Amino acid sequence: MTHSHFDTQLDLIEQQFTELRSVVLAAHPQQVQAAASALQQLAVNLLQVADSKEGRAALQGRSRMQRIKSIANTIHPLREGLLRQSAYIDRALEVVMPSAQQQATYASGTPYGSALRQSGTFRVLSA
Repeated sequence: MTHSHFDTQLDLIEQQFTELRSVVLAAHPQQVQAAASALQQLAVNLLQVADSKEGRAALQGRSRMQRIKSIANTIHPLREGLLRQSAYIDRALEVVMPSAQQQATYASGTPYGSALRQSGTFRVLSA
């Protein structure tokens, strides 16, 4: 079986996912951004190849579809790792700088301007 341009693109994407996974585990924000943008560009390239005549023919193969599904299955754990790191950073920021917590722009300290609540005093409304 020959190694087509489509297979080459899949190889590059798998390598980039491996690199992105290691960078996420190492917790280097600048490298995460660079690796993620490189992965995004490779995904765009793969879509362009898949849109060609050769790419559509390559998608007919069962093994290639399995490779694409396995690549897609690696996205979820990677996303969870990024969310976990984001939560960790947010908690650390709250400890170091409590005033850095995001406050509402128009915080309501009084009942005026807030949603209507019944106080319990007037059970019946009359005109």
